[in-house]
Amino acid sequence: MWQFAGDNVYKLPEDHDELMDMVAPRALLETGNTDYYWLTNRANYVSARATQLVYNAFGIGDRFGFYIDGKHPHCQTLPAEAPAITAFVNRFMRGKTSEQSDVEVNPFPSLDYKRWTAWWGIRPKGEPEFPNAWVAASIFVLPLNPAHLKIHAGDPVQAAYQLMIPGSHADATATLVNGNVQADIRCGDGSSYTLNVPLTANQSYSIPFNSNQWVSNSGGPQGSVKAAACGATTGHGVLQSAYFSSLGVSPGNAKSGGPGFTTTDATDPLDVEFSCSANGESTASSTPVNVNTQQ
Repeated sequence: MWQFAGDNVYKLPEDHDELMDMVAPRALLETGNTDYYWLTNRANYVSARATQLVYNAFGIGDRFGFYIDGKHPHCQTLPAEAPAITAFVNRFMRGKTSEQSDVEVNPFPSLDYKRWTAWWGIRPKGEPEFPNAWVAASIFVLPLNPAHLKIHAGDPVQAAYQLMIPGSHADATATLVNGNVQADIRCGDGSSYTLNVPLTANQSYSIPFNSNQWVSNSGGPQGSVKAAACGATTGHGVLQSAYFSSLGVSPGNAKSGGPGFTTTDATDPLDVEFSCSANGESTASSTPVNVNTQQ
């Protein structure tokens, strides 16, 4: 299990909805507690929505519900939850079919949970792809799919990004407070590993008045790291995909890492795109996305 520690947690070959799915066709009321950061309630909510799709596919959507709230101790409930719990007990344990079990309580009305399951049933072969970037209040995950750069052990793998404020705007200064690029390296023997490319923290860029040009680091890429060895039976790996992220969380732990981008222009959009390079070759830039949602 240690191979999935730290930055590799997301590569566990199991999503938690798979565990909840195995409860079907029995009834399941799933709960959460937003007071405890380590319970990862956003992921909890996404997993609940994914489980809901499975129950719905079997025509038993009424047998699954979720109630994610806070302001109560760990492993305890609030009186407000009692009606939902009672309804599940009455309907599925006491046979009172008139009870309503449609429970979808959550504190994430704007979270785009569908991006995690949009590819279900669409891609029968190949790797899953996120259909869009995820952005919320200057924190984001920006995908680069596919990449397909050949990577040898010891090769410098570089990451670069550039910024732009489109349209008319004042002089502005944009700063990447905290960010990194995580690249998925697939080896010829079927194994894989995550290569974390740290980006220079607190790096600022001046964006001139009304300029609609991309602004980048004139000194070259903003991040670089040497690739690790890639399996025992192959001399190289392939950088298949990469994700530029600044989630307000330091990689590999649950401590706050601060915001992603900040900008002195809080009224105009700030767009960002990124790319990766190695061995003199570079990927195409990612689709630009607006990361300044302060306006």
